[in-house]
Amino acid sequence: MVELTDEDPPECRQCGDSVASASKQRVVSTVEDGTAIHHYFCSDDCLEAWES
Repeated sequence: MVELTDEDPPECRQCGDSVASASKQRVVSTVEDGTAIHHYFCSDDCLEAWES
């Protein structure tokens, strides 16, 4: 997993907002070709929209 800093916060996979200040951020991890991939979301709503 990549170490995250305040200088380089991840963006929500669905809406593009920074998840650094999101109080209900979610992470979905998958494995693709032997590499862990982490998808960040700022809320349950964005996660649900991405899943549908």
